[in-house]
Amino acid sequence: MSETQEIQGAVPNRANAAFRQHVWPVLVERKWATLGAVALLGIHGYGLTLQNVYLKWFLDALEQHGLAGVDLWRRVAWLAGGYLVATVVLRMACWHLGYRLITRVRERIVFALRSQFFRHVNQLCLRFHGQHSSGELFSYLFGSPLASVMQFFQHTSIAVPGSIVNLISLLLLFWQWDWVVALVVLAAAALSVWFMLHARVKMQRISAEFQSAEGDVSGRVADLLRGNKAVKLYAMEDRVEEDFAAQAAMISRKSYERDVSSHVEWMKQEAFGYVCYAVLMGVCTWRYVEGHISLGVVAACFTSFVSIQWPLQAIFQAFTFWGGAAASLARIGVVLDTPSTTPDPAEPTRGLPPHAEIVFENVSFDYEPNAPIVRELSLRIPTGQRVALVGPSGAGKTTIAQLLLRLYDPTAGAVKLGGVDLRRFAAADLRRQFGVVPQDPFIFRTTVRDNVRVARPDASDAAIRRACELANAWDFIAAMPGGLDAKIGEGGSTLSGGQRQRLAIARALLADPQCFVLDEATSALDTLSEALVQEVVEKNLVGRTVIFIAHRLATVKNCDRILVVDGGRVVQDGAFDELVARPGLFQDLVRGQALRA
Repeated sequence: MSETQEIQGAVPNRANAAFRQHVWPVLVERKWATLGAVALLGIHGYGLTLQNVYLKWFLDALEQHGLAGVDLWRRVAWLAGGYLVATVVLRMACWHLGYRLITRVRERIVFALRSQFFRHVNQLCLRFHGQHSSGELFSYLFGSPLASVMQFFQHTSIAVPGSIVNLISLLLLFWQWDWVVALVVLAAAALSVWFMLHARVKMQRISAEFQSAEGDVSGRVADLLRGNKAVKLYAMEDRVEEDFAAQAAMISRKSYERDVSSHVEWMKQEAFGYVCYAVLMGVCTWRYVEGHISLGVVAACFTSFVSIQWPLQAIFQAFTFWGGAAASLARIGVVLDTPSTTPDPAEPTRGLPPHAEIVFENVSFDYEPNAPIVRELSLRIPTGQRVALVGPSGAGKTTIAQLLLRLYDPTAGAVKLGGVDLRRFAAADLRRQFGVVPQDPFIFRTTVRDNVRVARPDASDAAIRRACELANAWDFIAAMPGGLDAKIGEGGSTLSGGQRQRLAIARALLADPQCFVLDEATSALDTLSEALVQEVVEKNLVGRTVIFIAHRLATVKNCDRILVVDGGRVVQDGAFDELVARPGLFQDLVRGQALRA
């Protein structure tokens, strides 16, 4: 079953659950503002009823025997004054005040949902982010899912309270005037509600399909935009434009189908209202001829029946909007209910030992079931040891580092630091113990200063400069307009690969952790820069545990120990001179230049 089908099949339950868990608490927090707005908007609906009844009272005054001259004008003046009170005070003033209150509540709900969604997604594990593109997740925050919830809440809270009060008060007046007419109007209202319920189910399905398509398209288009450099390098502009045109055409087609289907449902409701109007003409004629109602009541019946179409349409539109909002809440709820595969413990261990040994105990891990990347791995890295992980591509080297950082949890076995299972630590506390330099470091679209101090927000400019100097990054930073205040383009586009990597090294040095993980940290550096970085490692990481994932002999030679990884296992373990002289995978890597100079 696809994700779309799964969501469609469980929309009502998931939407209701998401509303209870994520929207209702915000409403409760703002209950007085919400109740005040509902009361004001209800008064607005009653004002609309009075506005429609004034025609009856006016005609009755004109037809009243014995009322003429000053008495007639006095009655008309009172009616006109009452009409202005009903329209300007009860309707317009209450409506505006209710609108202001409920709009503020709406924005609080949207803010709370956005914040909760971002916070939850930000805390979720890499496994989740590997399955969902950034474009798709962005569409949840600022695309149609939240827009649908906003639209439903805004319309329902503003239009429905007044509509319900207006509808009930008009039906009561109809019943007071003539019970036959009241029954006709009541039957029309009941059948309208039936049409609404039928339309709601259809709109839920259409909205779920559209939002699923929109999420897929957003992810694909975001990928095309992020890959602009590769597009140019491989002269893919025409193909990418065709791909974008296909994606845009699909979302346009889905949007067309959604809006046309919604319009058809509207037309059904409107056509039914016209039929009811024609029936009411016959019923009112019959009751007037029989002497059961006056001409003023007939006039009020028709103006009120026309007025009833507004609350019925408002309620119908609320049902229609709920179709989209329910699909949105169901989709948002699926993400918010997604548990992390690396959850923090309820009572985390506080404080890490200052000299913590790293131990892998019979660790296995797979990204997909029955496809193990790491197999029954056992190893021990004493404090202060410099270790290199080498091996062919796909051997599991980076995965081992990710398990150490608890970006993933083992499917079997345990990774321990200082004798404590990593699952006993809060993830943030654990990762602060590691200075990480990835192969392709992410550079934020902000200043150089903010990029360097991501792991130590309180660092002074002097400390930042010192870390940059140690990483051989200060020279190019000082040459940039603004120095530490220089803005870096999206993804580090204004920097070279070597400059991005040196900034990442400066980050790690600034954090001053007890352990370092350098994943191909010098792969983008020239020979001179690499030598300087090696010198930094030699001088500044003495006594620290350092794990290198490397393909360069210059990095490997200076390590205390080399672990040769193949098929998720350590197949060789020893010093460089020992391994290079011994037949085996390491010797093959050196001779085959997989470990290059």
